[in-house]
Amino acid sequence: MSDPRRTSARRRIAERRAAEAAARAAALRRRRTVVGGVVAAVLVLVAVVVVVVVQTQRTQTSPAAAVPAGTTDGGTAVALGPDDAPVTVDVYEDPLCPYCARIEAAAGDTLEQLAADGAVQVRYRTIAFLDRASTDDYSTRALNAAGVVVDAAGVEAWLRFHDALFAEQPAEGGPGLDDDRLVELAAQAGATGAEVERGIRDLRFADWTEQVTDAASRAGVTGTPTVLVDGEPLPAEELTAEGVRAAVEGAAP
Repeated sequence: MSDPRRTSARRRIAERRAAEAAARAAALRRRRTVVGGVVAAVLVLVAVVVVVVVQTQRTQTSPAAAVPAGTTDGGTAVALGPDDAPVTVDVYEDPLCPYCARIEAAAGDTLEQLAADGAVQVRYRTIAFLDRASTDDYSTRALNAAGVVVDAAGVEAWLRFHDALFAEQPAEGGPGLDDDRLVELAAQAGATGAEVERGIRDLRFADWTEQVTDAASRAGVTGTPTVLVDGEPLPAEELTAEGVRAAVEGAAP
């Protein structure tokens, strides 16, 4: 028998994706009827309609999300490094984003070392932008699992799990890691037990995944990876170990 909590979470994801698809279809129909000088204005209006439809639908389906213990900034981030660090680095990433994986491989160790040295506080803001790029809502499932891990075992376990997700990142366009593998990676990271397994399989933090993703959209994030150093976006060509270190040193008082 299926678990009602998992069924409900899956239904919310399906409803969200249906709303997004309907909004995109409406946008396409509008674009096809527009000609001449009004094209740009109509496209702006359509974009606003899409955002409003999706954001409204998400708000209606997830009014009060449970927030994992171990998160910070209203549940929207997992932080490494001291709160009084002189520089703050915000990293927006999606578990399925291939460029995020490359940035993590190139600069992840540098960020972790800078945080350990007290030079920065790194706030990882993992979001679920790319559910449509998998056949099984992998971004949401992986982010939910990360929430379960930090809730059960803390930030260090979360970091190990985070690194494992990128090390085993599936290709876009197909299925993601299945729940069995997510449970195994959680255990290897230090989050074990029946409650952890249930939380991963039942999508315990599905509502939270929606809300942190919405929070990123409201903050102006339109894609991943997005890295901010003291609120200033780091250009793509500087998303390297050397570029990150130079940006942090340049921002330090």
